[in-house]
Amino acid sequence: MYDVHVVGGGPAGCFAGIGALVSGKKVLLSEEHGQIGEPEACSGLISRSGLESLKPYVDYKKIYLNTITSARIISGKKEFIIRPKEEIAILVSRCELDKLAAQSFEQQGGALSLGKKVTRNFSAKSIIGADGPASAVADYFGFPKISSYVACMQGNFKFACDDPHQTSIYLSGKDFPGFFGWAIPIDESHAKIGVGVSLPKHPIAHYKRFLARLGVASKPESEFAAVIPTSVRKRTAMQKNGYSILLAGDSAGQVKATTGGGIFFGAQCGMLAGKNSGAPQEYEREWKGKYGLDLALHKQFRTFLNMNGGEPHPLLLSAAKSFFFEDLLSERGKMDRWGQMLTPSILSDYTKIVAQKITGASK
Repeated sequence: MYDVHVVGGGPAGCFAGIGALVSGKKVLLSEEHGQIGEPEACSGLISRSGLESLKPYVDYKKIYLNTITSARIISGKKEFIIRPKEEIAILVSRCELDKLAAQSFEQQGGALSLGKKVTRNFSAKSIIGADGPASAVADYFGFPKISSYVACMQGNFKFACDDPHQTSIYLSGKDFPGFFGWAIPIDESHAKIGVGVSLPKHPIAHYKRFLARLGVASKPESEFAAVIPTSVRKRTAMQKNGYSILLAGDSAGQVKATTGGGIFFGAQCGMLAGKNSGAPQEYEREWKGKYGLDLALHKQFRTFLNMNGGEPHPLLLSAAKSFFFEDLLSERGKMDRWGQMLTPSILSDYTKIVAQKITGASK
């Protein structure tokens, strides 16, 4: 028997294991696939501050692919470009990121088990479920369901973006209902191109139309489909049947509803889960105290973007441009930690102002 059994070998699981090891506990980490990081199911575009937070356990410079210095936002006939003074994000190999995190876990003294899906018969009374949005751990212990998801498809293509350091984001309720489309340059001649749509819609038809729109004729060098949670579970920790169970990362819904990015929050909440393993109330209180507002703001902004059937009103988009994009994607803000700059009262006032402008413009 171990002190802690972590289920899931992604960033949330690996950092949960590291957090528990640093706290002096004996930890087993189980990953259902035969290799860590496979199959790859993430773009790997992460904020610099998010990657810096993973040090000293992961040196992202070893898995660096590209630096993104600007973002192009397209919504119908309206578009604008953000050019912060510092890079918006860094593109890394997500597969290699997971492998580095798992290596750090083992170097800290953790035990790693591969190729076996764990749904019960746990090896410790303290369990951390980091086994993705369809978490078997959460289902087994009866946690509340995640209320909303998006389904995504992405491929790596031979495709030259106009600017090899500029990502393009496409907003359209018709083309990408509930989410968006994207093109992220890997280098001067390759890009990651994908779409996301709210479940229960299926992304394949939207994906094919988007590729045709961009004029992509080549076959993908690699391709994947994935489901991403866009809401937090109402409960992420409990005591039950003699077990202490914590959920972290996608299993808990600790994901940015705006973009589907979950590496930063998953890793940080994973560390807190490891630190508080065996103490459900302390974990829930600490992670919500540190990151709950950030995730709530991302969820609220996603609600804004989905207004009017997913076709953002020009006034709303203009307000979002000056209030969110330019400030929060600049050197003054953080791509992930929106709560450091905004408060619910400010957001509420902003919502009222935008709603009044839209109502007035429609009369």
